[in-house]
Amino acid sequence: MTSTPMTPERWRRVDQVLNAALASDPARRDAVVADACAGDETLRREVESLLDAHDRAADDDFLERPAAEALVPPGAASSLTERLAHALSGRYVVEHEIGHGGMATVYLARDVRHHRRVAIKVLREELAAAVGADRFLEEIRVTASLQHPHILPLFDSGSAEYPPEAGGRVLWYVMPLVEGETLRARIAREGRLPVEVAVQLAREMADALEYAHRHGVVHRDVKPENVLLQGGHALVADFGIALALEHAGGDRLTHTGITLGTPQYMAPEQAVGGREVDARTDVYALGAVLHEMLAGESPFAAGSQHAVLWRVMNEAPTAVATRRADVSSSLDAAVRRALAKRPDDRFPSAAAFAAALTFAQAEPPRNRRVSVRAAMYAAGAMLAVGLAGGWVLARSSLMQRVDSTTPPIVEPMRASERAARAARIARSQAVTTDNISLTVFDRAGRPLRTIPAARPWTPRISPDGRRVAYGAFGSGRGTSDLWVMDLEAGSARRLTDDESDSNDPQWSADGTMIAYSALAPGGKDVMIRRLDGGEARSVATRDGVQFPSDWLRDGSALLVTEDAGSDGHDILVQPADGSPPRQYAASAADETAARVSPDGRWVAYTSNESGRPEVYVDSYAKPGRRVTVSSGGGVHPVWRGDGKELFYWNNGALVAVRLTPSSGDAPPAIGARTELFHASYLAGVNTMYDVSYDGKRFVIVQARDASKQ
Repeated sequence: MTSTPMTPERWRRVDQVLNAALASDPARRDAVVADACAGDETLRREVESLLDAHDRAADDDFLERPAAEALVPPGAASSLTERLAHALSGRYVVEHEIGHGGMATVYLARDVRHHRRVAIKVLREELAAAVGADRFLEEIRVTASLQHPHILPLFDSGSAEYPPEAGGRVLWYVMPLVEGETLRARIAREGRLPVEVAVQLAREMADALEYAHRHGVVHRDVKPENVLLQGGHALVADFGIALALEHAGGDRLTHTGITLGTPQYMAPEQAVGGREVDARTDVYALGAVLHEMLAGESPFAAGSQHAVLWRVMNEAPTAVATRRADVSSSLDAAVRRALAKRPDDRFPSAAAFAAALTFAQAEPPRNRRVSVRAAMYAAGAMLAVGLAGGWVLARSSLMQRVDSTTPPIVEPMRASERAARAARIARSQAVTTDNISLTVFDRAGRPLRTIPAARPWTPRISPDGRRVAYGAFGSGRGTSDLWVMDLEAGSARRLTDDESDSNDPQWSADGTMIAYSALAPGGKDVMIRRLDGGEARSVATRDGVQFPSDWLRDGSALLVTEDAGSDGHDILVQPADGSPPRQYAASAADETAARVSPDGRWVAYTSNESGRPEVYVDSYAKPGRRVTVSSGGGVHPVWRGDGKELFYWNNGALVAVRLTPSSGDAPPAIGARTELFHASYLAGVNTMYDVSYDGKRFVIVQARDASKQ
């Protein structure tokens, strides 16, 4: 039987169907799954397997079975393979060994109930004997709950007791079989990986680590052997296993001669046996893995484990930039910061490391140049890429601490300096913008249609729901123009055709005009153009970059994001008649992506004043009484047409929040948050998606699957 490879996108679909099934009436679950899978038998089996694991967990069966699941008489099965096959008889058919490492042996097996191939990891005999089976299985319970596109999930686990003369205890756990290879195998075959590939894989690993950290799980053993590659994407395996072994084994582990963690990737605090490890320990290990992907060897390679540990404790890592010319100084600085000896000197989170890698790509390597004209398109775009993936855009935690060689994200500059910065930023954009698409999804995350567009940006649905305005490159054009797609006719109309880099369209309430940003000698200005013809007029001409994010329903003013230099981004209220603006939200933090409520009373926006991006709602007329809408981070709020729901992005997921109007001047009450679906949302400083009036359709700028290019 041929199975469909479990790519990250495939896992997202499994997760969507699983969540829909769990949210439904148990009596209707089979029907819900059958309808959602629509004839995809592989998808149905995966979902049913996870539902079965969920039900067994609820019955205190999965991960809580007693240690002695099987007890056989002396002299029976003695080899590990035979004992495993006996213990799993009726549930899994063990075929053969496919690999082994310092702590476990991996077997290929067939899941009898779900008709699929799986990988079963069995702990080494001396390790299984040293740990308490019940405690180990209890500790990895949380691992079974981790559901993320870049985390290899845990399907099942258990143990079986045998007398010592029969080989002793068998302790095992079951994972999906990945049709691919480990990162270790790829490095061994290729040596140094292309910079773009290494950074992409590191960011995916960081995304997985950040998700696990927010669920209280520190990996403790990040290394190339624990990263599987499938379809060009990373899957991190063995989450929580090292911690489970430490807690279940205690001091008994020292007698086995097995060391938890791998010296080449162990942070100093872990190498000296410190138990106070946290997310920054995994950040260090990820930095070591990225160094190896870029340089072809680990940062502290040596002839013996003792020599490796001595170098970890006493030497600085060799700069990757000295080994290859296509590594920028910013990328090198990010790797070195991740490998700092003191945890306080590293990135505070995996999300911060991922964001620093994104921005490091904005600096071209020493042997490459990029045109300023193309750079102007990307100038603002990449400043916040990664927010929707859960990355934290806080200057103090992203860039200012990276290294003195790394320029800050935002700094006061003249127009010429701004253009130079744009050139640096464009390097990453030049790699990625041709691989993005404009797609319409339904509320379940099913793609309905793709709007043909070259490098689409900031889509906005018209008030009547029949058209979508967006920025995109035309044929042969080095800058963006404004386009309007008629969704019913399927035809696109070009509104601008010049070198003004027109972008960031916002509809007037009656649908007759569009406000947008356009290139100007001092940066970018805000313009208004009627759709029935006529010349565009300027409503905001100031030195610097500003762009509209919404238009008040009464047409009197625009909400505008302004690049405020050293103070990041501020939100202004710009009168439509061109008179001077007033500040709405302006602080030392970044305030962006403001959207006004349908009744004009409230403004939702993003701010990182707390240290990470969150979504807030505040009064339009009298700001200062804001309420927090998001939970655990969020960016880019958009209102439903009736104001009863607000959408935002968090960790790659589109979240819907119920809002209930309050009496008087009180802000709306924040209700339940529902994760609708995951997508490869490509975030910018401005909001890169929009929502139909009824909240049932979403037009999203997203990254295409690189494996399908």
